[in-house]
Amino acid sequence: MLILPGSDALSAFRKQKLLSVMQESVPSVTQLGASFQHFIKSARELSEGEQLQLEKLLDYGEISHDAAASGELFLVTPRPGTISPWSSKATDI
Repeated sequence: MLILPGSDALSAFRKQKLLSVMQESVPSVTQLGASFQHFIKSARELSEGEQLQLEKLLDYGEISHDAAASGELFLVTPRPGTISPWSSKATDI
């Protein structure tokens, strides 16, 4: 499975708002981050050209720097079998 990093999932305002809510329950939390990750399952290994094309399709913003942060990682994904309108359109392409 190919995993490509994505941009920040939250604006600075939303991060601060979520941090405040989290600190009400867990005061020791000092910071948080959220970024998109793209999981690509292919029936075969992609060629270099195909991978570059895929990376261009998924280039929509600054790559998150939160991935380098230390701390606890929580991976939040859709339920298995969930197909978003975007992913079904990408399959058509």
